[in-house]
Amino acid sequence: MFKENPKLKNIFLLGFLLSLHLAFTSYISSSFLSVFSGEKNVGLIYVLSSIILICALSFVPRIFRKFGEYRFLLWSSGLNAVLLFLLSISKSSSVIIPVFIFYFTLNTLIVFALDELLQILSKNSSTGHVRGLYLAIGNMAWVISQFISGKILSQSPLSFSFFIAFAIMTLFFLVAFLSLRNVHDPRYDKTPARQSLRRFFANKNLARAYAMNFLLQFFYVWMIIYTPIYLYSHLHFSWQEISFIFSIMLIPFVLIQFPLGGYSDKIGEKKMLLFGFAIISLATLSLFFIEKHEIWTWAIALFTTRIGAAIIEVMSDVYFFKHINKENDEFIAVYRNTSPMAYVFAPLFAFAVFYFTPSFNYIFLVLGAIMFFGVYLSSTIKKSDI
Repeated sequence: MFKENPKLKNIFLLGFLLSLHLAFTSYISSSFLSVFSGEKNVGLIYVLSSIILICALSFVPRIFRKFGEYRFLLWSSGLNAVLLFLLSISKSSSVIIPVFIFYFTLNTLIVFALDELLQILSKNSSTGHVRGLYLAIGNMAWVISQFISGKILSQSPLSFSFFIAFAIMTLFFLVAFLSLRNVHDPRYDKTPARQSLRRFFANKNLARAYAMNFLLQFFYVWMIIYTPIYLYSHLHFSWQEISFIFSIMLIPFVLIQFPLGGYSDKIGEKKMLLFGFAIISLATLSLFFIEKHEIWTWAIALFTTRIGAAIIEVMSDVYFFKHINKENDEFIAVYRNTSPMAYVFAPLFAFAVFYFTPSFNYIFLVLGAIMFFGVYLSSTIKKSDI
């Protein structure tokens, strides 16, 4: 893999640094924002951020064609570092909220750019192997950060996590600046956005991959926004306890994604997607019944949900990237808008759940039921689709 293209190592390092910075901010962002906006309004901030991001994603392919991957990655990561620094020092809601919205938008654009670079530098025949290793390395960063952040948050304010993320993104910028100068962009398709959408969803494989990834992103949104709030505000876990639980929770992403990526190159993705969605559905449903302050019970239950999530994440990505060419950057833009789309619909749906249900933990019952739809989607994959 690395002998064929040594620059892949640099993409993997950048993926690790990007994930490390995200891991320090993602799980504390909802609690951090609730101080400035109120607990019930946090979801609305994510909705607004995601609407802006969806609009931005439609323009990214044009920017790639005009400026190239390298310059785009430098500008976006450099600006991201500046925004993180502002989040770490500001105390005003009039600054925090718009800066966070801009920061949230840039994160996905950087993920998009790295996706495209990985697609350019890797061979389609080893898509599962490359994607599995890339995801495993990135998720290792999430586990490492949770072990570290527990001690940090027990002694420092939430804003200090943004300062750590600022330092990491500064390093990301330097690595990108020094290591990716000579990457050559492919000839990107110059297809209008509306036509790209029609072409994308006319392809049953791409449409199916989109739907499965949307379900996974919907799961992530509810878990990232509402699980920390539930554990901290309703079950009264400390941030050190929450960080320990999350570090255990994230281990499946490190242990199983790389071998599963290689496995998919041999047998396909259908069976593993069926298995993954069944696990994530049942495990999420079980969270509804856990109402006590028990660290290991929550750690094991959330660990089980992430076994399913890890399987779905790598298999849906492999399934998607096997059905596109490296020139199809506009298809990657459509596929990656599942995350902002989920951030639009998931908080709005959660708001309805809170309105019609008697307690906060019903959100897990509803989410578990929603994830069962993924079992059906996976069952529609045919041998000819792999």
